[in-house]
Amino acid sequence: MCPLLNPEIRQWLDIGAECLTAVGTVGAVIVALYLSRKDRREKISVSAAIHYLVGPEQTLADSIRLYGLKATNVGFATVTVQNLCWRVGVFWKKVLYVNTSGLEWPTERPPKTLRRGDWLTVQLPQEQFIGGLTFLLEEISKHPFPTLAFRSLRAGVETSTKKRFFARPNWDVAKILREQFDTSRKSQSPRR
Repeated sequence: MCPLLNPEIRQWLDIGAECLTAVGTVGAVIVALYLSRKDRREKISVSAAIHYLVGPEQTLADSIRLYGLKATNVGFATVTVQNLCWRVGVFWKKVLYVNTSGLEWPTERPPKTLRRGDWLTVQLPQEQFIGGLTFLLEEISKHPFPTLAFRSLRAGVETSTKKRFFARPNWDVAKILREQFDTSRKSQSPRR
């Protein structure tokens, strides 16, 4: 008789197969629960950029430059965007909220509920955007390392569940921020 057909060895093989089946079933349940939970997470893609509003009979040089922040729901969960904000700092992060109640420009304003694929776009004329940077630049200058704080600057949104999503401003916005930051530092430095 072949030793593999021994009833005792066959019993151990059956027990091993049952154990592997049980482990596989538990693993499949864990993966299914993880994936179902993942669909309920909030996911927002944020972008901060300069846009150009070109009217009829206008060239790009004559257009109005607008600062735009766009938040797009890329998750499956419905999300309500409550606030616009900035994040400053690397290790000690500070969140500064943008007051949208006094916006003069006809634009979307939070709060706005976003389903999958929906977006919120807030646009301001460049002059109004620059005028609203005073408080942000003051907070950056209070940081122990202002240049590092400036480089860590992120634009973002906060949802109704207090989750925040941030993105690095694009090159055009970063250039405007850098110019304003340098101007504010020069005005604060003591004159000799």
